[in-house]
Amino acid sequence: MSEFTPVRTNQMPAKEKILQRIWTVVWMLLCRPTPWFVHGWRRFWVKLFSKLGRGNGISKMSCFMPRARVDYPWNIEIGHSSVDNGAWVYALAKIIIGDNVCIDEDVKLLTGSHDLDSPHFDLVIKPIEIGNNAWIATGSIILPGVTIGEGAVVAAGAVVARDVEPWTVVGGNPARFIKKRILKNI
Repeated sequence: MSEFTPVRTNQMPAKEKILQRIWTVVWMLLCRPTPWFVHGWRRFWVKLFSKLGRGNGISKMSCFMPRARVDYPWNIEIGHSSVDNGAWVYALAKIIIGDNVCIDEDVKLLTGSHDLDSPHFDLVIKPIEIGNNAWIATGSIILPGVTIGEGAVVAAGAVVARDVEPWTVVGGNPARFIKKRILKNI
């Protein structure tokens, strides 16, 4: 049996690590201190770094609150949606967020994990996709490789390790089906 010697560093390419460090400073100095309603300014910086990292998937109407944490913004594609305070969007791999998606406070979207069977604890990254009209409620955690279907709801505090079908509600740890989501006619 091999000796377990975990690597405690991010195994991303050096260019991405440097760009991420610069991005962190920019976010902390130029975005985080801004008032909650200055979405355009924060969106400008996310879009700029997205382009620097060869991404370009930030909508003109997306909203990042000042206390959100966004890592590797060049791996994010987001439509007309919002990311609330305390949320952590850890985009080591691609994260696609559709239109009219609400990502509440303290939500974690995690695309990175580690290979538990590797003696070096190698980094494993997988994308996350969230369909249109979904709601990711307060304190939820979405793990690598998960797809949240259109109109789905992830209940507060849920830990989602498997795909969520469209127009369903899931909750718990691990997240399990609660009910179908049926919108009322008004």
